[in-house]
Amino acid sequence: MPAIKQFPTRLVHTLKTHNGPVNAVTFSSDPGVYILTGSTDRAIHLTRAISNNNNAETTSPIQKYEAHGYAVLDVAVAADNSRFASVGGDRQVFLWDVEQGGTIRRWSGHNARVEAVQFAGESDSVVVSGSADTTINVWDTKSNSHKPIQTLTEARDTVSSLHVHMPTYSIASGGYDGRVRVYDIRMGRTTIDVLAHPVTSVRCSNDGNALLASTTDGRIRMLDRSDGKLLKAFGGEDVSAGQTNATYRKSDLRIRSVFAKADAVVLSGSEANDGDNGNGSREAAVFAWDVLSGEMIACVPTGEGVKAVSAVSWNEKGGSWAAGCSDGTVKVYR
Repeated sequence: MPAIKQFPTRLVHTLKTHNGPVNAVTFSSDPGVYILTGSTDRAIHLTRAISNNNNAETTSPIQKYEAHGYAVLDVAVAADNSRFASVGGDRQVFLWDVEQGGTIRRWSGHNARVEAVQFAGESDSVVVSGSADTTINVWDTKSNSHKPIQTLTEARDTVSSLHVHMPTYSIASGGYDGRVRVYDIRMGRTTIDVLAHPVTSVRCSNDGNALLASTTDGRIRMLDRSDGKLLKAFGGEDVSAGQTNATYRKSDLRIRSVFAKADAVVLSGSEANDGDNGNGSREAAVFAWDVLSGEMIACVPTGEGVKAVSAVSWNEKGGSWAAGCSDGTVKVYR
């Protein structure tokens, strides 16, 4: 039960730097002092995760990165924090220098919006991108070539989510064709799990044994990576005791889910419920479930007028997490 007692739910910092829904949130690499956020306003912002001067609200970022002409849909940070990659409606993959504030590379190998991006390879020398054109492209950051070094074409619909698990040399992908695919790069082998609903998020556990997949039927499934067996399902009509209207809800929006607290917890954003919760309020919440019991351990409302929380990020070192909200705010809890 320790995860239940200690899961952080105290709001410590609100970032009000964007002018549109926040689609991507990621902490910088350890120790996670900074947060990078990508928004429909086409900008990426770098902000301190926890305010230095006990100010609970920040209205201007440390750095703005502006090169996208369309909504930013995903952001990934390299392990050394010197670079990050971003994707969105531009059909391009952008590689940035954090300090210089400009792009190092722009790859144009997709012909529809790009929904997901991840670093891979030794010293993060590779960038992987997934697109609505149904392909996954692998890019070499050290080469001057404008073409991907590999293109994976098995998906039959939008590739909405990617997770690279370097210890097993694998790329997990989720798509709107209702399938989770895991590409074993060393063996050249692909395994497929059919979930029958569009997949909006996919994550590997730290040990690589489990896969977390979110689907538009309002369920989050934890699968055994070796045989695809369902280990646990989270969401549905779970209602936490004493919390009215605490129903996890997601339908057609791209909601991301992650493992937290060293894989002991599943954390996910959600959409606001159609019905109000007795006091006229309709607000999206972030939900947390205990991995072992499957029980909901936290339901954290994100504020009046927040219709959806589409991105969450967990910072293991700081024991904190962040939620990217549809009203343009990012909220940090610890």
